[in-house]
Amino acid sequence: MEYYVYQHRAIDTNKIFYVGKGKGIRHADKNKRSRYWKFFVEKHGFYSEILKANLDEDFAFLIEKEAINIYKKRGIKLVNLTDGGEGCSGYSHLHTAESKAKMSASQIGNTNKNGKTLSAKSKEKISKAKLGKHLSIEHCKAISNGLIGNKHTAKLTDDEVRFVRTNKNIMTHIELGKMFGLHKNTIHKIWRFERYKDVI
Repeated sequence: MEYYVYQHRAIDTNKIFYVGKGKGIRHADKNKRSRYWKFFVEKHGFYSEILKANLDEDFAFLIEKEAINIYKKRGIKLVNLTDGGEGCSGYSHLHTAESKAKMSASQIGNTNKNGKTLSAKSKEKISKAKLGKHLSIEHCKAISNGLIGNKHTAKLTDDEVRFVRTNKNIMTHIELGKMFGLHKNTIHKIWRFERYKDVI
């Protein structure tokens, strides 16, 4: 029973703009927040309020989801990118098999075939050996064409794309572009479904 549900209010307007679930000092933490949350807080500041404490995790998720739903029905504009009821438990969650595989892959090149860590001298030799090995123009074009339409090269998540479209009449293309680090013309293309066509 260590979880709680909290909300954030803007310091300048006192308006609620975010609802979350957490434990420990998560309610006051600025780390691991969405770009929109950071953009909003930079402009308005924030303070936190605990809505309900001493919950188990499942119940906390349910209350978070219900609070977000009620606020949205009341016309309160939240910066939450999802409807709640999902995510990990702070910073102490276990790594999934997929996460472990990615971490393992990231270590490739840092060890030799016997699993021993490469010395700085060895890494320098490998780096020098790779110098001068440039790809041909044809090869670069082939790689570029292969990446077209590849979802893994996208700059926005599906939820962020939905957020951009949902706020079309609330925020300008310039504000949304700054928020997500995109050119204003790209925002227009997302609005017109010329980009991220598969995201509904």
